Amino acid sequence: MSLTSSFLNTTRQVFRSLYNNTARRYSSTSQGISSQKWDVTVVGAGHNGLVAAAYLARSGKKVLVLERRHLVGGAAVTEEIIPGFKFSRASYVLSLLRPRIIHELQLDKFGLRVYQRNTHSFTPMRDGRSLTLSSNVEETMREISKFSSRDAERYL
Repeated sequence: MSLTSSFLNTTRQVFRSLYNNTARRYSSTSQGISSQKWDVTVVGAGHNGLVAAAYLARSGKKVLVLERRHLVGGAAVTEEIIPGFKFSRASYVLSLLRPRIIHELQLDKFGLRVYQRNTHSFTPMRDGRSLTLSSNVEETMREISKFSSRDAERYL
């Protein structure tokens, strides 16, 4: 399971738990949405919308979350864009998730596990070269020097 899959599954579980396991998935043709009364409608089921919905549900509100895509999570989604290749839209945003939110929503209780990685990015070039940036300053400087020794020296 990828880091983002873990976050999204955890967030869904938290939302269902806070909402007394009544969270449902409705299709765009479902009559269930319009036949119910909602206190709050959250438009967009990205990671921010899901966190907001979880807090609102926790406070006792009946929350409807709407998403136009076939999956939830927004920028925190890993999906197969090209058959056989999975891409992270912008999963680094999980690193911006405040520890306070993780604690208050008890995300670890629902299975959230955050694994730090050394490599931050890998950029392949058409000519066969590549650039790998990491947490290790010396390694990153060595990588940058393949393209510009001047930029590598000024990296710090």
